This record gives sequence, C-alpha cells and structure tokens, in this order.
Amino acid sequence: MRTAATCGALIHDHWSMPESRSRRYRPVYVICIVIASFAGLLSVTWGGGGIAAWVEQSGKSKAVARVVETTGNRSSGHIVVEFTTRDDRRVRAEERRRSWPATARQGTDVEVVYDPEDPVDSVQRFQDLRRSLPWWVLFTVVAVLSGTAAHRTRPRAR
Repeated sequence: MRTAATCGALIHDHWSMPESRSRRYRPVYVICIVIASFAGLLSVTWGGGGIAAWVEQSGKSKAVARVVETTGNRSSGHIVVEFTTRDDRRVRAEERRRSWPATARQGTDVEVVYDPEDPVDSVQRFQDLRRSLPWWVLFTVVAVLSGTAAHRTRPRAR
C-alpha cells in the first residue's frame, strides 16, 4: 500500500527533469525577454529622438508658414515656405523635403521654427513633442512590465 508521501515522491520523480539535462527556458520567459528588449529599444530611441528635437528647437522662434511650392518627391524634393518673423520680416525659405510631412502641399499652412538671426537658412519643421510623449510612456511601461514578468518567470537554480 502506497502512502501519500510515496505517491508525491513518485510524481515528483516522474515530472522533474533528470540532472543530466540542461534547464529549459519557459516560452513565456523567452517571449517576455524579447518584448522587454524590443520595447526598451523603442523607448530609448523615441525618448532620445524627443530630447534631440527639443534641444534643436530650444531657443528658436516659432511661426506659421505657408507652403508656396513643392518639387520632386519626399526623398529628393524641395519645399518652399513663406512666413513672417516676429520682427515683421517676410521670409521665403527653401528646404529639402525629406524632413517635412507628406501632408505639406502647396497652399497649406505648417508650423516652423527658425533662428531669429538667420531665418532663411535655419527654417525647419516644428515638431510637437507633446504628441510623442504618450508613445514614449507606452513603450517604457511595456518594457518595465515585460522585464518584471521575465524576472518572475525565469528558471530557478536547484
């Protein structure tokens, strides 16, 4: 007659891995590591891009410009914008189209930033960093939660 302790030992011996085999990683552990790594990379990239844009735009003046002309395509074209500076100078500037949104077509208004001392050569598209903040927060939270889940599901040493 087998006792409960004997049955428990038999079940434990049956389901435990032999000592000669290496520890197996649970699929959920591997998935959490992959998600945490990918979300962490996106968080750092998104956050770093936001900081770089903020640094580049700081100290510059902001204006609303009218798109006068667009030539070529997004990768090799140019865009011409006109705007009025804070000291009432009318400026017409030409930029490479690569950094401008596809919605910037002739006759539309776009927000720009420029250096007050050299508005013609320093004009660039304004980047509203408040729009990227929710994405950065989302990627950061997903990375932290996935990393925590990976830590909690990691294989334990015997």
